[in-house]
This record gives sequence, C-alpha cells and structure tokens, in this order.
Amino acid sequence: MAASMRVRRAVYLLLCGLLPWAGVKTVWTLGGDALGVSGEAWLRGVESDGDAVYQALAAVGIDLTVLAALLGMFLALGLVHRWGMVFPRWTLFLAGRRVPAFLPLVPAWGVGLCLGVYGVVLLVMAPLSVVGVIPRFAPLAPFTSSGDVTWMILFGGLAFGGLGGALVVGAWSYGRRVSAAKRAAVGPDVP
Repeated sequence: MAASMRVRRAVYLLLCGLLPWAGVKTVWTLGGDALGVSGEAWLRGVESDGDAVYQALAAVGIDLTVLAALLGMFLALGLVHRWGMVFPRWTLFLAGRRVPAFLPLVPAWGVGLCLGVYGVVLLVMAPLSVVGVIPRFAPLAPFTSSGDVTWMILFGGLAFGGLGGALVVGAWSYGRRVSAAKRAAVGPDVP
C-alpha cells in the first residue's frame, strides 16, 4: 500500500530542495563554473583534500555527496511507494516478501532527523549573514566571494533540510501504514 497522494506530494516537494545544490555540485564535477568557482578549482580541491574514492568518482564526473543524496532520495521514495513495503521483482530471492519495517525506518529516522536539523541551521544562518546579524562567511578556497559562499550554504540548507524532511515525513507515513497493516492482519479485538 502506497502513502496518500498528499504525503507523496509533500515528499516530492521536499526532495526538490536537492536540485540547486546537486546542480551546482554536478556542474563543478563536470568542469563547469558556478557561484564564482571554476570546475578546475573545485577539482583541484577534490584532488588535494578528497580520498581515493571521491577522486575516482570526480574524475568520471560523479560527485560522491550527490550520489549519497540520490541514495537518500531512493530511500525517501521507497517509504512512500508500494515497492518500499514489498521487495520488487528485481530483488530476485526476496521478490514479493514484505520488507522488515526496521530496514527502512532506522536509517530514515536517524538520517532524516540529523539532516533536517542541519538543513534548518543552514537555512537560518544564510539570511542572518546577509542582514549582518552574524558575520559574513569568509570565502575559503575555491570560493572567491562571501556572497558565493552564502548561496552555497543556502543551497545546502535547502538540500539537507529537504532531504531530511522527506525522510522524516516518509518514515512517519511508512510507520503508520505498517502499523495499520499489522492491526488488519491480527483482526478486530475480541473481548
């Protein structure tokens, strides 16, 4: 049983917060320029600071953090669609069996709450920096201006807050549907 259309729309809307952040990271990974940062400068930073996996993925145009966000997106979508409750055909030996509730709920609640709080903090910090309540962000390499850093912090807040919110909403809905299915399987209480 899938989540209600209202819940699915909320999850889709929250996941849209990933678009600006993932778009900028993808442009950099593919060698383009965005937010005052050249793709070459960003890749130099990955080469000097990133581990071997991060460097290998960046070399073929894939950002590791965007890949991780896609996995989170897959989890969020699984929480609100039928295929998240029953293993789909392509899982071979597990196909047709119920997904144990803890399998998607533990990471969804844990990651969702952490990302959601982090995203909200970033979303609050960006405008506070712009209006001068907190000091402007210093441009650290490869960024060249405080404004560009502020935009990336805002994009990060939308991404992490949106993904975290989508996971929490999806987990809440999933938990309610699993509980309802268990109650229906047991039948009505007989005194």
